[in-house]
Amino acid sequence: MQKRFEGKTAVVTGASGGIGAAMARRFAAEGAAVVVSAIDPRVDEVAAGLKAAGAKVASMRMDVTRKGEVAALYDLAEKEFGRVDISVQNAGVITIARIEAMTEAEWDKVLAVNTKGVFLCCQEAIGRMRKHGEGGRLISTASG
Repeated sequence: MQKRFEGKTAVVTGASGGIGAAMARRFAAEGAAVVVSAIDPRVDEVAAGLKAAGAKVASMRMDVTRKGEVAALYDLAEKEFGRVDISVQNAGVITIARIEAMTEAEWDKVLAVNTKGVFLCCQEAIGRMRKHGEGGRLISTASG
């Protein structure tokens, strides 16, 4: 039986646990090669679990707020699997604090990860998807 994402490559940020890890596992189960990334070192455990299950996987610890690191992530996807078809912008942070107690630095980090990170990943993914001429899918998540 043909798997839904056979021959496709999915890049998933924020894949060190929770929704990101679950999405990576699902894409892999449906036949996609998966590139998992996160700033959290637990992403290595997620990658190891996917490999143990027989998935095609690559992983990278990186920060979605740094343009060069985002480019390196998508470079890795193309180097390992030849293309980018699906990009999941799942990395996110939240600061648990009353607004009057939150520092400007804390607020800047929330905005950087949750908005700039999505922007940088989409920008990088779209260029790569267009290069292959087949389009692709962008999936952006938010929770809190």
